[in-house]
Formats: sequence, structure tokens, C-alpha cells
Amino acid sequence: MNLHFLKSLPATKAPSSVRDWAARGWYAADLHVHTLCSYDVVKAPWLHPEALYEKARASGMRFITFTDHDTMDAYDLIGWNREHLVPGVEIKIRDAKRVGHTIHVNVYLINRRQFFDLETIARKDTNLEWFLEYLRGHDLPFVYNHPYWFEPQEEANYQVIPDLIQLFPVVEYNMHRVRQKNALTAALAEKFNKGMVATTDTHTGALGRAYTLAPGDTFREFFRNIEQRRARLVAQDLTLEILSDEMLLWMNLIFDAELSKPQTRLRTGLRKLDQGLEAVMKGALRDRPLLKLVCEQFGYFVSWSRFPAWWYLQSQNSKALKIRRELETAGIV
Repeated sequence: MNLHFLKSLPATKAPSSVRDWAARGWYAADLHVHTLCSYDVVKAPWLHPEALYEKARASGMRFITFTDHDTMDAYDLIGWNREHLVPGVEIKIRDAKRVGHTIHVNVYLINRRQFFDLETIARKDTNLEWFLEYLRGHDLPFVYNHPYWFEPQEEANYQVIPDLIQLFPVVEYNMHRVRQKNALTAALAEKFNKGMVATTDTHTGALGRAYTLAPGDTFREFFRNIEQRRARLVAQDLTLEILSDEMLLWMNLIFDAELSKPQTRLRTGLRKLDQGLEAVMKGALRDRPLLKLVCEQFGYFVSWSRFPAWWYLQSQNSKALKIRRELETAGIV
């Protein structure tokens, strides 16, 4: 069965569409959502797991999960047994021998002990083969996240990604990746008969702008149908509008003196920019109000210009074309 993509809907129209599908026995879930427990999310009240849980319910999401980076603290904050709450986490692992670069994996229906075991394999053993064996042995649903995203300043191994996709039951169509990269992932999922999920990977509370529809009264049934490609994707790609809106929101968060931000780390890929913004969030300009005002006004001016967003999209599209050429030369796509 081919992958089925549905036209993305504005957030205000999504609930009615979700309810229409639910009446047919197909349910919705955004399976990649970050809360304020992630290291790269500002500690804003609307990013608290409780607030996001209620937002997901209001948006018509049948199954609700939080996939914070290498932490499950969100479930300690709101409880592990909420209705339709699916314990999840995003774990990163860098297996230098088998892969060469870091990959991110979402895991669901996971408990604290299993999380500790997987973190040990990822951090201490750095062995992807053992990691995947553990997931299969414990019957944990898992997804290969954004295959063509890499850690900043990391040497990417494009050739190994098709091999990696074959090791996973499901791969991700990610709202924060450009269309060309998502298209490459979708083409490989089609080639190797893999399931796909559409997600937001939101760090700012925009859950439900992309989601996956599938039948299943329980999450395990729901995910099994995704694995078997009996699913529909309401997908989004990263656009100039989405990225520009998020940049402006981040400016609001960075310069909001009422929010807690000391542990927040940014990953724009520009090290000096990240360091500067992190210094601002940690209060480096607290006693220099004039300089802070200048920096704030300059930041908003640059964000409103959309030039950084445009430049980022251009660079990502160029990388995607390079990857495609490499894969075409190797006869993979």
C-alpha cells in the first residue's frame, strides 16, 4: 500500500477534521512533541506538560505523548497514567562504528527501567545494534526521527541512512525539515516498505499542526497499523512562514524577563549566535539595560526581515540536493 498524504489544515480547522476521521474509527496523534523538560525548550507555562496535555485533548488527539530529549521528567510532573497518555522519549545515540553520526529515536510505551537501560546502551556502549535489539526484545514501538538532520558541526554519513531506515519499522516526516529532505525520507520509506508518521517536533507548543491518522483503540494497535502502512499523514514541511513565526516567538521568549531560561540551549547550527543568545538568556545583559534594548531591537529587526529564515531554508535545500545527487549516483534513489 502506498503512503497516503492528506492536505495540511490550519490549526483552527484541525479538530473538526480529526473528529470526522474519528467517526470512521481513525484516530489522530502528533507523536513528536517537546515540553519544557527538554534542554532546548524555554520554561514557559504554556510548555508545561499539563498545558500541552490539555491542548492535545482540545485538538482532538486520541493519543498524547511527550518525547523530550533524553528525559522522562514530564511524566513525573503530570503522572504516568493519564487517559490516552503514552509514555515516550527521544533518545539520541552516536554509534561511531556503525553509523558515524548521531541519530534520534522516539520510543513509546516505555517505563523508567527501560529508559535507564536504553540510555546506558546509548551513552556507555554506543552500540546501535544492541539498542535496537533491546527495543525489539521488549516490544517497544519506535521511530527513526528526521533521518536527514544532523547535530551541528557533525560529519554526516549520507550513504548509511538507507541502511538505517531498513532497520526501523517506522520513519518520520518532520514539520521542521524542508520539503526536499522529507521527500527523500518518504521515497526511501516507500522503497523499503516502511511505515511513516507525520509530526511537528514542536519546541514551542505548536502540537497538532501535523499528525498521523490510523485505526486502533489502543496505542499498540494504532502503531501496528502505522507499521503496516495503514495510515494517513497530515503533513507539513518547513516553510518561510513557519520558520519566521518561530523565530519571532523565540525572540519573545529569549527577552522575556519573567521566564526561566538558565538551562536552555539553542541549536541553530551557528555556534557564535547560539552562545550569544544563551548568554542573554542567562542574564548577561541584566545590568546593562541599554545594551539589552539595542540587542533586542536588532534581534527583532533581523527576525522581521526574514533573511535568516530564508538563508537557512536555502542552505537546507542545497544540502538536500547534494544528498539526492549522492544517493542517485549510488543507485539508491
